[in-house]
This record gives sequence, C-alpha cells and structure tokens, in this order.
Amino acid sequence: MSSSPKSPPLNPASDLSSLSLEEVLRALGLEYAASQLDAMSGKAIARNESPVWMLNALMREQLRVLTGARAKAALRRAAIVPLTTLDSYDFNFPKAIDRDLVMKAATLDFVKDKSNVVFIGPSGVGKTHLANALGQLACLRGYRVRFVVAADLVNDLVAGQAKNTLHRRLTAWAAPDLLLIDELGYLSFDARGADLLYQVFNKRYQRASTIVTTNLPFKDWGKLFHNSAAASAIADRLVHKGLLVRIAGKSRRSDQELENAA
Repeated sequence: MSSSPKSPPLNPASDLSSLSLEEVLRALGLEYAASQLDAMSGKAIARNESPVWMLNALMREQLRVLTGARAKAALRRAAIVPLTTLDSYDFNFPKAIDRDLVMKAATLDFVKDKSNVVFIGPSGVGKTHLANALGQLACLRGYRVRFVVAADLVNDLVAGQAKNTLHRRLTAWAAPDLLLIDELGYLSFDARGADLLYQVFNKRYQRASTIVTTNLPFKDWGKLFHNSAAASAIADRLVHKGLLVRIAGKSRRSDQELENAA
C-alpha cells in the first residue's frame, strides 16, 4: 500500500480540473483506492480492460477494505469474549442439540424481526460459544452488538441507580441491535436486581434482539430472581416469537480437566 500523504484540504475556489485522479480520490476520502490506482491501472492496461472495469475493480476493493475496517471496529465495541465461530463448534459433542435451529439463528433473521434467542443447557456444552458466534456474525453484517455477563449487567444498573444515572444506563443497554447476556442463572439476584434486569428486557422487547445463555430451565427462574412475577415476565418476553435452543450433555471442560490430570 502506498505511503503517500493525504492531500491537503481543498480550496473551494481552486480549479478542480487541475487535480489528478489520485488527488480526487484522496479528497473524497478513498485512501485505499488512491493507493491502488497505479497498480490497478497497470493491470487494466495489461488485460486490455476498459476504464469502467478499472473503476469497478478499484471501488470494490475500496468497499472491501472499508467494510473490513467497520467490522473490526464493531467487534471492538461489542466486547465479545471470547470471539468464536460456528465452524469451530463441535455439534457432535452435546448429547442433544437442534443444529437446524442454530443454523436458522445464524441467518440473523431474528435480528431483523427484533426477536430473541435463548440457549439453555448445563455448564460446558458451548452455549457461550454459539451465542458469541452469532454475535460475531451480526457484527460482520453491520449490526450494533454488545456482550455482557448477566451479573456485570445488573451491577452496572445498580451502580447507575446509586449515581442517579439509571435512565442513561438503561438507554445504553437498550440501544444495541443485538445484546448478548451471558451466564444468566449462575448468580441469583435480589428483588432490586431482578427489577432492573426486567427493565432492560422490557425496553428491548420487540424493539431489539437479545441472546441469553442460561443453565437454568425456565421453571427454576423464580429461584434466580426471588420473584416469580419478574421471572415469568422476563421469560415471556424472551421466548415470544424467539428461538429456544436446548443443549443436553456433560461439560467439555470436565473432560479436558480429566485429560489434563491423567
């Protein structure tokens, strides 16, 4: 890639006809296209291609670079940990999983429909792996995505309430096109925490999509929230028009720990 410096700001009164094509591209902010102009021009001449072919190829390369940069920025903002892919998930490991349902989620139609996905299963069967893989796909498609552990989300809301910034925090968590809430069920919440979490789901209900991973079946959510009404309301909002992926099996981490100890 060329290391040519960016062109200085244009003087509106200047004669634009005196600018070279490279300078025009840089003035338009098309830095990559400008850097590849000579190489692409040489390729077009060698192939006896038309100027339209060269322009088409140049702009497609510029778009590819721009899209890649936007996707990387979206992934950084999403704070997805760890980054995973569907290709790296072993669907043969769980005792039971509806692969077709996961593939349906991977179309991201649920994001368009502003519905949700819930992964339910014991620890170590890959719920977070699948959720994060969907989150990464959404980033690459241009959606605004955010990842958070359930306990951290509640702690953030409690802190916001104490600082009188709860409205701002609720607005922030309602904003992403797709919110990944991981490990719901590993720690229980008091009545205040349950109410704050309910407010997040309520603000997002039919306005944006949420993916939740949990180790608890819905019938046990009353114990999690110590509030059967809040548990029922949250579950209803999550599964309404959404996808429920149940995963059965033992923890892969347990197997790896036994192998390491052998």
